[in-house]
Amino acid sequence: MGAGGRMSDPSTEGQDILKRVPVDPPFTLSDLKKAIPAHCFERSVIRSSYYVVHDLIVTYVFYYLANTYIPLLPTPWAYLAWPVYWFCQASILTGLWVIGHECGHHAFSDYQLIDDIVGFVVLSDIGILAVLYATKLLVAAKGAAWVT
Repeated sequence: MGAGGRMSDPSTEGQDILKRVPVDPPFTLSDLKKAIPAHCFERSVIRSSYYVVHDLIVTYVFYYLANTYIPLLPTPWAYLAWPVYWFCQASILTGLWVIGHECGHHAFSDYQLIDDIVGFVVLSDIGILAVLYATKLLVAAKGAAWVT
């Protein structure tokens, strides 16, 4: 009691742990690829673009609903609603990140240039928007001439 799961089994002491655990799986990578249907490896610009647009629309809808309605809730409910919004929004934004990441693996389309452009835009847009917003605030505070 109190060992926190670190108690040793006296019947296995002294045995090499690698002898008890199989190192090689009973299948190969080519076996796994053969088990996946061929249509799962087909790339389509239209289908992939649909998912990007879909995720962007859902992201905007979540933002709009949260920004419009959560401030209207009574305080205890707002404290519960914000984490729910964060979880939902993070799930969608993670999907966008995965799409951008997969563009680097040439999984978005059959065209490398499209993969590069979409990957760059999807993975860089938050930073660009943050810089533009900061520039807007700076212009409002100091003036366009000072910023220029």
